[in-house]
Amino acid sequence: MISWLQTNFQRHFRTLFLVLLAVLIVSFVFTIGAAPGIGRGDERVQARTFFDLNLSSPEDQARLFGDASLSISLQLGYTGFGSEQVQEYALQRYAGIHLADQLHIPPPDKTELQEFILTLGAFRGPDGAFDAAAYNDFRAQLRAAGQYTEADVARVLGDDFRFNEMQRLFGGPGYYSDSEVALQLERIDTEWTVQVATIDYNSFNPAINPTADQLQAYFDANSFRYDTAPAIRVAYVEFPAARYLSEVTVTDAAVRAYYDANPARFPAPARAEEEAAPVIGDGSTDADFQAVRAQVEAALKLDRARRIAVDQASDLTVEIFDANLTSTGIPTFIAASSHTLIEATPFTREAMPAFLGSDPRNVAAAFTLSAERPLSDALPTPTGAVVLVWQESIPAAPSLYINVADQVRADYLAQQKRERFVELGASLRTALQTQLASGQSFADAAAAIAAGPGVTITTSEFANFTRRTPPADYPRTAIAPLEQLKQGDVSQMVIAGEEGVLVYAALRQLPATDASNPRFAEIGAQIAESNASTTASEIIRRMVEQELGPAQPAL
Repeated sequence: MISWLQTNFQRHFRTLFLVLLAVLIVSFVFTIGAAPGIGRGDERVQARTFFDLNLSSPEDQARLFGDASLSISLQLGYTGFGSEQVQEYALQRYAGIHLADQLHIPPPDKTELQEFILTLGAFRGPDGAFDAAAYNDFRAQLRAAGQYTEADVARVLGDDFRFNEMQRLFGGPGYYSDSEVALQLERIDTEWTVQVATIDYNSFNPAINPTADQLQAYFDANSFRYDTAPAIRVAYVEFPAARYLSEVTVTDAAVRAYYDANPARFPAPARAEEEAAPVIGDGSTDADFQAVRAQVEAALKLDRARRIAVDQASDLTVEIFDANLTSTGIPTFIAASSHTLIEATPFTREAMPAFLGSDPRNVAAAFTLSAERPLSDALPTPTGAVVLVWQESIPAAPSLYINVADQVRADYLAQQKRERFVELGASLRTALQTQLASGQSFADAAAAIAAGPGVTITTSEFANFTRRTPPADYPRTAIAPLEQLKQGDVSQMVIAGEEGVLVYAALRQLPATDASNPRFAEIGAQIAESNASTTASEIIRRMVEQELGPAQPAL
């Protein structure tokens, strides 16, 4: 039967047979050809599914984390979170949106979206309320940066709205106990009158005379702190951008385009007072450009000269690579190429040499060099470009005590002073309590206890405030001690920076902690909302863990 079919197909459907054969062959090649060449089998990686995303895909990762970063900026008004925090939020946010899709939670209508925008941190003014100017500034910065479009923002806002709705549904009405409300009211609405003694650390100068044995013992216990850091010694060829400025020509259109792309770099000079508020349509934008045109042209020429410098440096590295030279032959080749090889002093990662500019990536590139890889790529710098040639790698090494004796002594004295300052705080607290119990005022008691150790103590009083609304000048260091203080107590000394703080609770007036307090219901609602959010977050966290699975590594 098979032979009959094959014969008839070949006789009557020769073209169709050839097409099918071609399809089979191509499919076969793409299926098993997971090797260098067609199919790029060498670049394939195992898919890591996360709902409908592939976490191994750069495009899906960019979408996941790009949306999360924009969401954080919109929600809080700032960024700067660590990569682990952003990753955790990105995964939980996407899981929540996926769940919202399954529940068919609709996107916000126009009114809901407007109300949602009013709550976002990115658009709050100094008073914490929505600020139209902040909103307009955000949109202007968005257009200038070019990283996100307004369509991206609208999409992320819609997803964030639906994510919040999903959390509200899964969190439920929340719960709280009367004792939780009472505790919170006591923490934030207790009325305080306190007096604060601030001890100046720099005025504390105890007599510390360490013996040689004490210093040696300190060094032995902390010798790792005095190891010399790894260093590297290189030589370099410099390609200054100034050398190529004469080769650069720019058009008026290019200068204007460069200005339009970088307006923040070229602020217009201050206008005369009568011109301080230009009228829209008066051509002020063009006037601003003309006022700084010379600066813009110079910056554009320098930028293009730097590109030429990088290209010239790259050409040299290619020539050396093509010559297949070892580290010993590179200097001779460079000299024959009419370039100057400059010897640099050894440097560590923490002590960046001036010729590398301020880019830490250049230092990192330097520390990848070795005898096996003696030549760097062309490294751009603010003044042009450099090419590094490895000379020597200097490993970390322990230091001899005699070579770091002065540093050891300084560190020992600093440690001993800090320890004795802590001990001083305990003794001052006891003495202050004794003086106050004898009827002395707080200021007089502080002056009396300061005389003994010879330290400078300043006092201040803050009356009738709560932790919810502390005075503007109330020391942040003095907030935490209120957690444990009772009326008439003096706190343990809290050390922050170059001062220590003792807090005396002259008055502690508790609020009503039952339903008779008008804020009882308000605080209860806040606790319920917080507990509901925690419930929803736990559900989403478990969804993420289940979807990732124990076998999948972190991103």
